Amino acid sequence: MNLRRRKPHDSLYMLLDTMCNAFGGIILLAVLVVLLTSKEKTQKAAAADSTELQRRVALAETNLQQSLRLSASLQAQANDDRWKNQVSLLATRRQLETELQQLRELAAQNSQQIDANAGSDPAERMKKLDAEIAGDRLKKLAAQNKIAVSEEEKKRVAARLAAAEKQMAQVAKLSERDLRLPREHSTERQVAYIILLYNRIYLCRNADMTRNETDIKWTDKDGVEYADPRKNRGLDAVANASQLSAYFTARATNSSYVVFITMPDSFPAFIQAKQLAVDAGLPYGWVPWRYPQDGALSFSSSGYMPPPQ
Repeated sequence: MNLRRRKPHDSLYMLLDTMCNAFGGIILLAVLVVLLTSKEKTQKAAAADSTELQRRVALAETNLQQSLRLSASLQAQANDDRWKNQVSLLATRRQLETELQQLRELAAQNSQQIDANAGSDPAERMKKLDAEIAGDRLKKLAAQNKIAVSEEEKKRVAARLAAAEKQMAQVAKLSERDLRLPREHSTERQVAYIILLYNRIYLCRNADMTRNETDIKWTDKDGVEYADPRKNRGLDAVANASQLSAYFTARATNSSYVVFITMPDSFPAFIQAKQLAVDAGLPYGWVPWRYPQDGALSFSSSGYMPPPQ
């Protein structure tokens, strides 16, 4: 192989290198100038903003002080009696102006009406007035007819109401049953209490005059016997009619009488039970009782003993 001879560089390359370096330095200087200028502008803007903010704060404080002074001045004026009187007079003046304006408008309307009537023919005015009177009469007649119709409707409604009340009274009378209480008379017979609750019959004493512990829960306290009938116990006036008749017959032969302590829910059972007592020839009495509003059922030797009836 032949060895190539290296030739020296051309002088244009050196000129190009010099120009590139100079151009790069110019760019670097321009960048530095821009950075320094932007930083200075930022600092000036921040200082200007701070100054503007302080100026606005000072202005706001000045406005606040002026507002406070103005508010105090207005408050003092409002509390002054002279200003209050002036405000009242102004309100009265406005009211009078309004009334005066209304009077002026009314006077203007009346004047227009008078002018219109003066300019029209009296015969035409009379015809117009007659027509208005006839229209008013027709309206009056229609109103009277409506009143008459309303009166007739009122009478019919009253008649229907009376008929309905009569029918209700008849239905109530059919559902009621007269209760006649026997006359009271004194006796030396021994009393046997019977409690009627839950429409069932609870005998306080058995046939041998011992306490009925099966159907009634007894509590003794300070010589007083408290009775608490057990629910769903006791006797039924229809299903146990023979047992009740035997009990009443035994009581009739032992010189005693029964007292039915009747609760509001047990009147049907009371009616049937007292009829069985009457059939057995046993005197009876009854005491209406509201349990537990009237208190607990208690029996004692010094307690209340109703006479036979």
